[in-house]
Parts: sequence; structure tokens; C-alpha cells
Amino acid sequence: MSENIAAWFTEKIRDQVIVSYQAFGGYLDNTMMSGDVVANTVKFPIIGRTEVYKLTGAIERVPAAGPGLSTVQMTFDDFEASDFWRVQDAYKAGPNEQAALSQILVNAVRRKRDTIKLDALAAFVAAGGNGTATIGNGTAKIDILDLETARAQMAGAAVDDEIYCVLPAMWMSQLCFYKEFADGHWVGLANAPFSMQQRLKTRTVRGVNYIELPDEYFVGKDGTSLYAYMWAKNAMGAETPWNQESPSISKQELLQGSPYLIKTGLGGAAIGIQGLGVKRLDFLKIAAPVRPT
Repeated sequence: MSENIAAWFTEKIRDQVIVSYQAFGGYLDNTMMSGDVVANTVKFPIIGRTEVYKLTGAIERVPAAGPGLSTVQMTFDDFEASDFWRVQDAYKAGPNEQAALSQILVNAVRRKRDTIKLDALAAFVAAGGNGTATIGNGTAKIDILDLETARAQMAGAAVDDEIYCVLPAMWMSQLCFYKEFADGHWVGLANAPFSMQQRLKTRTVRGVNYIELPDEYFVGKDGTSLYAYMWAKNAMGAETPWNQESPSISKQELLQGSPYLIKTGLGGAAIGIQGLGVKRLDFLKIAAPVRPT
């Protein structure tokens, strides 16, 4: 970017600086269970199951079946986004150019918060996380019946939780030809701690919160298909112990011209916890929606 800063300069500051198209990020905030942070690790609870037993009146040992609660823990990774701003560019720049530079770095942090979660979903399914399943084989277009199959499998396994599903924009457009999606609300959970940007991308259908994400968030096993994911909030754990969206700016006197170093960063971790609450969707990558017959 430092090579392009000079091109931003204009003698008359314009009302707006055009920033290259990029994902805004932060779409998946608050969609996974938070953990307990201790030093450089985070612990996520795994909720098991226990049953009541009938009292017999006898003086005997309690028939405990074992702990119904356990934990899984992992260490954090730290990430940083930075760029240099040369003095000869900085003193010429107006507030809009400064804001544009900050926004580029902030978006990088927000995207990383999302991809940490998506990478954990992919790794959990690839490792055969207990109970995870894949719907589809990458040869058919996404259909509302496929999504309902994934939802019903979770419901049948007694997964009673907030459910989230991320979809590429073209899949979402395809699904909107179905009445169920067309009548859905673009608001998501009314009481969820979502940002306005998240709510604009979220549609709730049959209790599942579908979030439309940019294409750059999705990959597939080949060039013709894509993977997407549906998960229960407590089936995945994610924590960001530190998140610096406001860029820090420091002058680097040891470098020629004393440029400014602008930095943002975050630390985070995500992990699969309960496989029955995670489904992978494997369907065709489509170039245009097709009205169902």
C-alpha cells in the first residue's frame, strides 16, 4: 500500500476516497460460544448428559455416572496488520484519506475474526469431529430441502440452541426463490448482540440464522463446488482476548524519512466442541440463480 499512497494525493481533497472492494468483516461475531481465558489459553465447557435416579431408601453409594461437564482448551494465536505511511504522504493527506487507510486495516482485523471461526469449522469436519456430517456431494445446486435436512438432523439429536449458517451470496439469491426464504426476515435474532452490518446480512428461517458472506470466505474441494457450514452456537467455541481495531500510529525515526507505522491486531482461537451440532454443506458453485421448476 505504501507504494500507492502517493497516488491518493490530490491538491483538492475530495469528499470520499475509493477503497478497493473487500469484505467488511466481523460478520460472525457472537455466533460461537465464549470461553474462560486464563493467561494464554482459553477453556470451553463441554456439556455432557446425566440422568436422575430413583431413591430406594437404602443406605448405599450414589450411582453417579461420571462428570457430565468437561472442558477443552487451546492456546491463542496472535495476528497483526500493518503498513507504512511516508511523511511526505502523511502531511499532504486529508481526513478522508486518513480514514481510508484506517478502514483498510480495521477490515483486515475483522476479516481475521471471521476466518478464525471458519477455519475451525473446516478443521473440525475434516478431522471427523464426533457426529459432524456433510450434506450434499458438490454436484447439485443448493436447495431449501438440504438446509432443512441439516437443521432437522440437529433437532433430532436434541441440539436445542441458536443455529447459524453461512452461505455465499449466489446461494442466498438462489434460495430466495423459495417462499420460506422470501418470507424470512432480514434481521436475525432480535435479542442477539449483532452489529447493524450483521443484521443486514442475516435472514432467519425456521429458527436458523442464515448469514450471507462474500465469496472470498468460501472454498471447496474443487473448482466447481463450495463448502458452507451450519452450526449450533455451543457446538463451536471462539474467543478473542484482545482486539485492536483502532490503529496505532507511531513515527519510525530509525527509518529514512521517518515514516509512520500504522498497526492493528488481534489474538484469537476457535475450536470444534460438539460434532452433532456442526454440518458441512457441499454444493455447486453457481454463476447465476435459476428459478426452480
